[in-house]
Amino acid sequence: MDYQATLQKGIVPFFNRGNRKKTHTFQQDNAAIHKSSSTMNWFSAKKITVLNWPANSPDLNPIENVWGLLARAVYRHGKQFQTVGELKDAVTEEWDKLQPSYLESLTQSMSNRLCQVMQKFGGPTSY
Repeated sequence: MDYQATLQKGIVPFFNRGNRKKTHTFQQDNAAIHKSSSTMNWFSAKKITVLNWPANSPDLNPIENVWGLLARAVYRHGKQFQTVGELKDAVTEEWDKLQPSYLESLTQSMSNRLCQVMQKFGGPTSY
C-alpha cells in the first residue's frame, strides 16, 4: 500500500467524522515520500492542512514516544521475528493496546515540549 492510499484509509475518515466545523491540521516529518509534490498535491486536493515541520525535531514529535513504546513492547525479552508478517502482527497487536489517554497526554505535552526547546536553545530535551 502506498503512502497516499494509507492516508486515504486512515486519515481522511478521521478528518471527516464528527464536527465538520472543527479544523484539523496534519503533522508529519520531512521524509521524501511525505514531502513529494504528488503527496502535497494530494493533501491540497483533500483540503487537508499540513503543518510545516522542521527537518530534525524528535523532541517535538509525540509520535517518537509512541514508536519507542511500541519497539520496547514488540521486542520485549529479546523477541525475534521470522517473517515480516509476524513483525507486522506484533506491531499491530501492541498498537491496538495503546490507550487513548496515553496519546492524549502526548499531545497535551506540546506546550511543555516547546518551553523546554526554548530553554535549551534548541538542544535536546527530556522528551
